[in-house]
Amino acid sequence: MLRTYVLDASAFIYGVQVSGTIYTVPEVTRELRSSEAEVALQEFLKEGLKIEPPVKKDVALVTEKAKSTGDYLRLSQADIDLLAKALEVSGTLVTDDYSIQNVATRLGIETQQIQQARIRRVLKWRRRCVGCGRLYESETICPVCGSDVKLKPITR
Repeated sequence: MLRTYVLDASAFIYGVQVSGTIYTVPEVTRELRSSEAEVALQEFLKEGLKIEPPVKKDVALVTEKAKSTGDYLRLSQADIDLLAKALEVSGTLVTDDYSIQNVATRLGIETQQIQQARIRRVLKWRRRCVGCGRLYESETICPVCGSDVKLKPITR
């Protein structure tokens, strides 16, 4: 049985070799800037690469999950679209991005790494003021003390 893969930009950049049904999303192709990545894209197209946007309901599901884990602010639209496409086609997501892997694990999406090690544990993130310790949803500067608000993993 052929496997289904969904490729992140790093798969094209590093020239990953996979065999099966292969997808990516339009946003990823816009991220490819090196000539080597463009050549890899053209080779994958010859092999039947499908470039398709994800369905909206899966984008909404991924966005909701990414917000619940705190990864939402770390993910680009391409990342969210990739996760949604992998969910839609029940594919293995080929990526080195730890935030993508974190959300994928929460959604039950299998991942395959390229050059980096697999994430060791699933994290949940929160935004916390480095000065006074208050928690925020989206601020980058604390309105109370003026310090930076940073993403911090919630320790268990």
